Amino acid sequence: MGITMSPHEYATAFRLLAATARHPENIGQLVETKLLPRLPAHPSLLDVGAGSGRVAERLAKHFGSLTLLEPNPEQITGLALEKAKVHLQPLERYDSPDRYELVVCSHVLYHVPFSDWGGFIDRLLSLVRPGGSCLIAMAAARGPTYELCRDFVEHLLFSEQVVATIQEKGLPHEVIPTMSGFHAKTFEEMYTLCRFFVFEGCFTAAQLAALTEAEARELDAKIRVHAERCRGADGEYHLEQDEDLILLPLRDEPLRSIA
Repeated sequence: MGITMSPHEYATAFRLLAATARHPENIGQLVETKLLPRLPAHPSLLDVGAGSGRVAERLAKHFGSLTLLEPNPEQITGLALEKAKVHLQPLERYDSPDRYELVVCSHVLYHVPFSDWGGFIDRLLSLVRPGGSCLIAMAAARGPTYELCRDFVEHLLFSEQVVATIQEKGLPHEVIPTMSGFHAKTFEEMYTLCRFFVFEGCFTAAQLAALTEAEARELDAKIRVHAERCRGADGEYHLEQDEDLILLPLRDEPLRSIA
């Protein structure tokens, strides 16, 4: 039988993620308090996997130039930043001699094969200008969103694996725990968002396609239970997400670009 999300459901999930996620504000506060005092006037920003562009929008007033990489044109269509240069391509296809005071990579590594994480992080760092920083944001293996996913699969990739990869490479870093999350006005919206997290984070397309009708109904019922638990005292639905901001500090020398 299999089980899928419709284009409308995907659009609903992306809309909720773009409109309600709190990580752009968390990143903005970290950059303002910890990084800006160290940066030159009018620094440059590279946002890798920019999504809807909300992180860039939050940081725009502090940077002289903005470069955004986002391979999905449907996600970035609503961005209205005159000084932003948008490239509709992933990091591995971005070929530029430019280097940046800040390279941000927010909630992207879930979509990169784990075996490629080391090379991906090297590539991020190779784009940092001497004296700059790289900031990686990832959901953490704690909190409500993590518990949602753990109800469906035991082994997941979260910020802890990013930190372990960085430690194996011997790179100096700092981990800043933060709390983000999402909200929806209706049960159906939250149910759709929970389905998105479960389908995208816990199963492959082949696994979903192999489900029997009974298994698909059971999966759907479990997701509905989780969505109902998100109902708050205000009648709306809230799903908290613990996240880590992983800061790779200022470097004296840039890393050589990875081909």
